[in-house]
Amino acid sequence: MGFCLNVGEWNSVFAVPASVVDKYIKLAGEKPLKLLLYLLRHGGETFSEDKLKTELGFSDAGELEDAAKFWIQRGIIDCRDDNDNVLTARRDEQTAPARKVPEQLTLDSSEPSPAKPDPAPAKAKRSPTAVSSGEIARRIKEDGDIRSLFNEVEKIYGRPLRQSENVMVISLVDYYGLPAAVALLLISCCNKLGKTNSSYIYAAAQDWSDNGINSVELADAKIRSIEKINTTEQKIRKEFDIQNSFTQKQRELIKIWTEQWNFSEEMIILACGKTIDQLGKWNVNYTNRILENWKSDNISTVEAANSDKQPSKKDENSSFDVDDVMNRIFQKRYGG
Repeated sequence: MGFCLNVGEWNSVFAVPASVVDKYIKLAGEKPLKLLLYLLRHGGETFSEDKLKTELGFSDAGELEDAAKFWIQRGIIDCRDDNDNVLTARRDEQTAPARKVPEQLTLDSSEPSPAKPDPAPAKAKRSPTAVSSGEIARRIKEDGDIRSLFNEVEKIYGRPLRQSENVMVISLVDYYGLPAAVALLLISCCNKLGKTNSSYIYAAAQDWSDNGINSVELADAKIRSIEKINTTEQKIRKEFDIQNSFTQKQRELIKIWTEQWNFSEEMIILACGKTIDQLGKWNVNYTNRILENWKSDNISTVEAANSDKQPSKKDENSSFDVDDVMNRIFQKRYGG
């Protein structure tokens, strides 16, 4: 007769790093955890992408890449090439001088860095292209700025990024030439506006790149301008119960009033109110005439504006009719 311990399923166990539970159990999603458990079960083995997709049941595009990138970014797993070598920086990047890694990428620009901002590239590529998860992981591992950028963007989104979002983030730096800190400010701004789709962010990145917004200071000024325009639009809509979306022409004029003419929200609302008092409804062209007159007369306060003579309704009738017709044509053509 013999005796032994009945371990059952405990006869075959594998270890899970404590840090995985302590640090990442809340942040890691189902698919990253499935991938990690499978690799831990087969410790020391290297698997092809096709093998992992089959074993884990990953059928959608980017599922495996998203799951792997989560752990690669945190140094838990490695990405290897066909020769079983861990991917590292390209030879030309290894010989390049090391870039100074900022202590933290932050939205606070109250204390700008004394260092000169990175200059915009002479010629940035104009359309993002697909980048492999392995390449993105390599960039994150080798470049402290990029690593900080991805960490902060994940905090903004409140979850691990999808592969398409990973490509979008790296494209802001590689294809639109934005420094990592500026790219972070752009993404944060778009997120606050509720514009999180990639096409909107790409369009904004193109605009920032074309206008040389290549430092935290310039980006912060741009964001303040965007927020001022957005707040003014919302205030006009709420104050005068405007239900329809603003047309492109209306948005362009509001941008001129706030950015170029530097009128305060209070002055713009006052001009809109005077327009309604005079015409019985809001007309952006008449409001523009009022503000144009105030600008010419250097009127910048409510007190001075209230004492100023408004454009004559008689003088405005002919141009108002034409402008109103043109505005309707514009709305019909472009919508809004």
